[in-house]
Amino acid sequence: MSKYIRIGVSALLLAIIAWRTDWSVVGEKFANLNVGFWLAAVGVLIFAQLASARRWQLFARELRFERSLVQYGAYYFIGMWFNLSLPTSVGGDVVRVWYLDNQSGRKLAAFASVFLERINGLLVLIAVAFVGLLIAPMELPLPIRASVWAVTGGAVLGVMTLPLAQRWRWLPLQRREQLHAVVELAKAPRVVAEATVMSILVQVSGVVTVWLIGLALGLDIPITYCCILGPMVSLLTLLPISVNGMGVRELGTIAFLAPLNVNAGEASTLAFLWFAVSVAVSLMGGLIYLFGAYPKAQTATKEENNGPVDRDSNQGREGKYSQAA
Repeated sequence: MSKYIRIGVSALLLAIIAWRTDWSVVGEKFANLNVGFWLAAVGVLIFAQLASARRWQLFARELRFERSLVQYGAYYFIGMWFNLSLPTSVGGDVVRVWYLDNQSGRKLAAFASVFLERINGLLVLIAVAFVGLLIAPMELPLPIRASVWAVTGGAVLGVMTLPLAQRWRWLPLQRREQLHAVVELAKAPRVVAEATVMSILVQVSGVVTVWLIGLALGLDIPITYCCILGPMVSLLTLLPISVNGMGVRELGTIAFLAPLNVNAGEASTLAFLWFAVSVAVSLMGGLIYLFGAYPKAQTATKEENNGPVDRDSNQGREGKYSQAA
């Protein structure tokens, strides 16, 4: 979707929310904000990014990308900065692939590591929402229950379809090669198991982040319900219809907090502070990018883009992925 359309959608949604919001409630919540809880949320999100970097390292190391955890952490924070500064949710992933490839000619392998790291986290995110549905402290409205069941069913269907998709002839050859690399990498049970543990830490941290922000605002949101609120709103912000999820995040938070009798002003304030936590951590990535000893991302030349995706005949665990990635 065009960035101008995304900007327009975000502006329209924010205007609707602003029109419906009681700004005296927003002012009161900010005046009584417990900054300590908000800073704790920032700390939890920093931990989550480090766990995400470790998850990425596990998949990348299986493809013979040798980097330290500090480097993966730096690349991950830099990716967050580009996700914030670019009008797309995948800009940071592109930058991470660029850093990992490092002109080695192994873009396909680098892509596979980033893609599988993302998919692993996404599946665990959906699983957390499903668990939240099972342990919810109250009877939830049908639309919320239906939405959780729908994304869970979609995730299961997607996992079942992925091995078949690599054989679909109507897909471009490069896409089939990418899918084949991902499927082969997913067959390493030890790596997938350890990465899943990291994803659980990441997603639980996300739930705690939302809960802490609620505490900072004095809102009585059960942490068990945050297991639904956090993942489902996060999934909504992945929809490519707005800029960095702006407008969608606020509207989703209002909708999912309505069953708890949280008014639009309080919900919008929580959504804003939630985004502010992400911005604070992303700015750390900007500082690492500007002042760290890391190369600056450049636009690849046409020759680089059309060149071979892999020039390393030895990549992969004992050559297992040398053809796939």
